[in-house]
Order: sequence, then C-alpha cells, then structure tokens
Amino acid sequence: MADNPKTPTENAQEVFDLVKAYAIQETTVPLQGIGTYLKFGVPGSILMGTGLFFLALALLRGLQQFEMFTGHEDGQGWLVFVPYLSVFVAAAIILYFLVKSITKGLDS
Repeated sequence: MADNPKTPTENAQEVFDLVKAYAIQETTVPLQGIGTYLKFGVPGSILMGTGLFFLALALLRGLQQFEMFTGHEDGQGWLVFVPYLSVFVAAAIILYFLVKSITKGLDS
C-alpha cells in the first residue's frame, strides 16, 4: 500500500528544511575551525610585521652610518638615496618570498 501523497505545501516545506539544514552544515562547521587560525594568525602577523619594520629601519640607519652615503658635511651627496633604495629592495625581496610561501598551498 502506498503512503498518502504529500501536498505541494508539505513538499515545499520539506525542501526548505533540507536546504536550511544543508546551509547550516556547510557554513557553521567550517567556521568553527577558523577560530584557531584567527587566534594565532592575527597576533602573529602583527608581531611579524612590526619586527620586519624595525629590521628595515635598523638596516636603513646602519647603512646611513657609512660616510659615502651621507654626502658632504651638509648632507648633500649623490649617494644619499642608496640606503633607501637598498632597504626598499630588501623589503620587496622579503615580501616576495613571504607571499610565495603563503600562496604555495593555494596552487594545489
């Protein structure tokens, strides 16, 4: 014996409940694991960025101690830009390798 057929309203309610349960399953479960990444990732990135900033600043101030980069006594020389350019290039290289290591897992 066949079951009583469902009305269109009951079918629509069943479909709505299934879609709602699927949406909850596919959004809340992955979001529960993101807390650990945020708990360690955000402070780590802030500390790493601060450390790299101070490292670049120390490199700049260290390069500016060389007399050839300071110019004459008035500070006007043609090699004054070299420490700034060197620090920029070093920071760009570090940033390149950081981005490359972060996106390495996304390629596969």
